[in-house]
Amino acid sequence: MPPSSIDLRALLELVDARAAPPPSPLPTDKAAWRAALSALLRGRDHGGRRLHADRLARDVVRLAQAVGARVVGLYSPLGAEVDTRPLANALAVAGIETAWPRVRGAGPELDFALASGPAALQPRPRSRLLEPVGPPIDPNLLDVVVVPTVGVRPDGPRLGRGGGSYDRYLPGLRDDAICIAAAPCACVVDWFPNADHDALMHLVATEDGLWACLAESP
Repeated sequence: MPPSSIDLRALLELVDARAAPPPSPLPTDKAAWRAALSALLRGRDHGGRRLHADRLARDVVRLAQAVGARVVGLYSPLGAEVDTRPLANALAVAGIETAWPRVRGAGPELDFALASGPAALQPRPRSRLLEPVGPPIDPNLLDVVVVPTVGVRPDGPRLGRGGGSYDRYLPGLRDDAICIAAAPCACVVDWFPNADHDALMHLVATEDGLWACLAESP
């Protein structure tokens, strides 16, 4: 079972998440925040994206090994989302299984299924999404989940693409499962207005390392 958030801070020498300056002009609703932060993601250069993906791999494998994780949930990146392929390879080398999301029917509900890596994923019909083909797993099997993120507040609420799939799925995880937002430092901002249904992240995986969110953690 993963240790408490206090133990994680000590074990991994985590720092608290800190807010970057907000975009200008200041967005006033979720749609405007999503557009502004998506533009920041797209504007990153190739080298910066690659360094972030490598840092994500190093940090999440270290965390997974430290807490004894057996299954880590990943995602297949769309557009400028943080690349998880180096992380998938590193987890395979470490002997840790990976599970990947699949939209259930027409959505927005998600299932996760085990897959050996990105090469085992298949394109979803009429979509850019790559998805696993195996049977869905019990959410209780997921020890750590890395979540695609447009933005995240330092206190944990995540801003996604707007479909609500992760907001529905993540509350069904075990209480001690660890949710990690994959986001660059520039997208850790005090976005507003957030709602009770916005999924809370425990950690943020930035290009500068893992940061601890201030929300209640496992």
